[in-house]
Amino acid sequence: MNINDMLYADAFLINFESTSKKHLLNKLCELAEKKINVNSRSLLENLTKREKLGSTAVGNGIAIPHVNASNIEKPYVFVATLVNALDFNATDDQPVDIIFLLVAPNNDGSEHLQALALISRLLRNKELTTKLRGCKSTEAALAVISQSILKAA
Repeated sequence: MNINDMLYADAFLINFESTSKKHLLNKLCELAEKKINVNSRSLLENLTKREKLGSTAVGNGIAIPHVNASNIEKPYVFVATLVNALDFNATDDQPVDIIFLLVAPNNDGSEHLQALALISRLLRNKELTTKLRGCKSTEAALAVISQSILKAA
């Protein structure tokens, strides 16, 4: 499994201005609905339930919200970088400005966990997150992620 298999050029919100965590998750769910034909309301509902169990913020201004969807064949990733960081109730108390939403198939828990681990490893790269924060376009963000993967290989 490779992040490039889950990520598409039309799956980004770069320098997005959000008023709240709920607003941001709603916009990411709407993006997912357009891209992979899932119900955005259902996704948002399930994401909200997941966030109530515990924050998906992993520290250093990064969150990896994740949710399952029943009518998809493989995991998909949707990325947002924010103009103004938001409170995600992170354990390090840092606001979040990089979000990787993982939407995985309902059918296989191990695939979901593998995708989550892959994203988590990728986002531990400080050079990648610094460059992502400086991206002004989807093309630049996609290039930064792709270059980071090539360097790691």
